[in-house]
Amino acid sequence: MLSSSTTEPKLAFTSLCIWPAYGALPSFDPECLCVLAHFAFSRLNADIRTNLGRFAYMKEHLPLLLGDSDKICLASGYEAIADHCKKSHIDIDEQFSTDTADLLALNALVKSAFVPAVLDTFWLDDTYRTAIINIYGRSLGGFPLAFIYGKQTTERIKNQFSITYGDNNFEQTRKTIFEKGKKVLDHLTLLLGTKPFLFGASPSSVDAFVFGYLAPLIHGPASNSGLARYASSRKNLRDFVNRILTVYLGHLATDNQTTDSAPTTVPKKPTEDRLRDKLAVIGVGILTMCAYAYFSGLIRIEISQVE
Repeated sequence: MLSSSTTEPKLAFTSLCIWPAYGALPSFDPECLCVLAHFAFSRLNADIRTNLGRFAYMKEHLPLLLGDSDKICLASGYEAIADHCKKSHIDIDEQFSTDTADLLALNALVKSAFVPAVLDTFWLDDTYRTAIINIYGRSLGGFPLAFIYGKQTTERIKNQFSITYGDNNFEQTRKTIFEKGKKVLDHLTLLLGTKPFLFGASPSSVDAFVFGYLAPLIHGPASNSGLARYASSRKNLRDFVNRILTVYLGHLATDNQTTDSAPTTVPKKPTEDRLRDKLAVIGVGILTMCAYAYFSGLIRIEISQVE
């Protein structure tokens, strides 16, 4: 549960469904981390759920905000949930009314230049893509849903990049995305300075958004990537992430350890799971070949009645 307050705002919902934790992170998914930080900054208590089942993880867009005894989806995805909070008169940016233009401009910059760089690192870099897919795959139950989810996500990101940047030279596009991501990190470093948050002593929705994509980059399986090393070399950005994890979200690991619905760590995949996946692949392959041979007429099955 997120921390409460005597002036705690009210938002009608039953639970927040997210991808599970990873190491020091209360969730390994950037959008889920954005929502968790946003709720913490808004002092909203949330019943966190991570026991959705592999097919629910496959079909639902997480984070997912549920209402009316889990029968109604109130909002899905970070932007929709943040917008739902505003419509419910819970807006952490109200105190920044004079800097609304600056908030919107920074949010647009991060979304257009930094987020693509993080997604490229996670899903298009051959060095880290398998590790990222395996993390999501643990919630999906391994093969074949993990393979399908990874392929769909990778293709979706490639299509987005092709539409935005063109597909004449995809490798050059990736280099451009990386350089733009580094420039955003430089800008964030200068803007943050020695302040606890980007716009002063109080957090904003942009702080939640930046944290959501910085945290898994610095503390996730791609922490040795060029973009992650560049971010980690900025001490104030690293302290910014760790401050939010400790002060605002540090209690989630403790709370989640006491509930079956929200595991706080992602266990290592045991040898028997890997063997099971290999056997599943072999089994599917054999069935596919047999079906092809049967329907193409290469083999026939005849049943004769014995009198």
